Amino acid sequence: MTDNEWTKILGWPGYRVYRSEINETSKRLRLWVRRKRGNRLLVCSGCGKRVRKIVDTYEREVRDLPWSQYVATVVIELHRVRCPDCGIKAEKVEQLPSKAPFSKRFEEAVGLACESAAGGAAVWTGGEYGAGHRCALPEALGGGEKKTGFAPDGSG
Repeated sequence: MTDNEWTKILGWPGYRVYRSEINETSKRLRLWVRRKRGNRLLVCSGCGKRVRKIVDTYEREVRDLPWSQYVATVVIELHRVRCPDCGIKAEKVEQLPSKAPFSKRFEEAVGLACESAAGGAAVWTGGEYGAGHRCALPEALGGGEKKTGFAPDGSG
């Protein structure tokens, strides 16, 4: 599959896949993404203002929804920016709503699973659970492993 086809399937507006890797043995898919050429709008994660000055570039690995039987991981190229009000901050990215290592759609799927589990007793709050809360997830979100609960730190 070409990088352009992976980009269309991933569906992250403003980003393109530039590398992909499939591990048949472990059933893992990894996609490396970066901004498309015309996507130069950088936003400060602290105050939400537009910024232009890039201080540093780094990669962040996040879990995305599984694709068929494959656990999917997206490695996104991000920037630290210099905001005139906040100083040096990470850029704000719509697909990464929290500091948790999960994409927005993964967090949304977990939230829906939590709402339907045990009468909605567990609550997913942007990458973290309230104290002692757990959630039963469908097998597909657990990466093929059956879990009785799920916690971002892997303790579930």
